[in-house]
Amino acid sequence: MTFESDIDAFRQKLEQRRRDLFVGVAVETLRSIQLGSEITGAPGQPVDTGVLRASWGILFEEPTVALISTNVVYAPLIEEGIGPHGPLQLRSQVGGFHSVLLTQAGFPRIVEHVARQVGAA
Repeated sequence: MTFESDIDAFRQKLEQRRRDLFVGVAVETLRSIQLGSEITGAPGQPVDTGVLRASWGILFEEPTVALISTNVVYAPLIEEGIGPHGPLQLRSQVGGFHSVLLTQAGFPRIVEHVARQVGAA
């Protein structure tokens, strides 16, 4: 092997780790919002009919852009725990309010966790 080929192999390895880190962080972020996470403390989406929980998805728009979203119109009310007539009462045995907020607050911990998994830490 030449020095040039060694550098190229190293570059390829770094690029693969970068992709693995990005995808892993995006997937873990979705899991935290949707199902809850021990990493962030997010409870996940409460389940009545399961529509809200199932509606969350991830779209990789570009190699370094991931969109995590839901199209359920009442999702912001559930996130905040406040409805049109005041505070909501959580009736679900799973999930809870503020999963997006807690996931955002715990995002650095998601990155650290995934970096350790992919060997990028």
